[in-house]
Amino acid sequence: MASNNIQQTGQLITALRTIGVRVALEHFGTGRDSQRLISTLPLDFVKIDGSLMQGIASSPEQQNRVRAIATAAASSKVQTIAERIEDANTMAVVWQLGVQYIQGYFVHAPEEVVLKS
Repeated sequence: MASNNIQQTGQLITALRTIGVRVALEHFGTGRDSQRLISTLPLDFVKIDGSLMQGIASSPEQQNRVRAIATAAASSKVQTIAERIEDANTMAVVWQLGVQYIQGYFVHAPEEVVLKS
């Protein structure tokens, strides 16, 4: 977990970025160190945890949490991805809150990909 050793995690991310790897931290916004992680680690993306999307259209409290994450990310030049977007209404709400990307069944259902040798 990134929050257990921020210094080592930051060094790893920096090394990965030097070879062109972009880094996303998932399940973001459910832990206690979210704001510290976003301002400390050299991240490219944070994936806002899908649990925060459930019922967000009718929950001002959840909207405020997601808006705070999006604002903090933007100030650190980190892009945001909302997980578990399952309908157009939720998509519209998260975009209004400043989230740049979405992921979930509304965009495309998961599919099995079989690679042939």
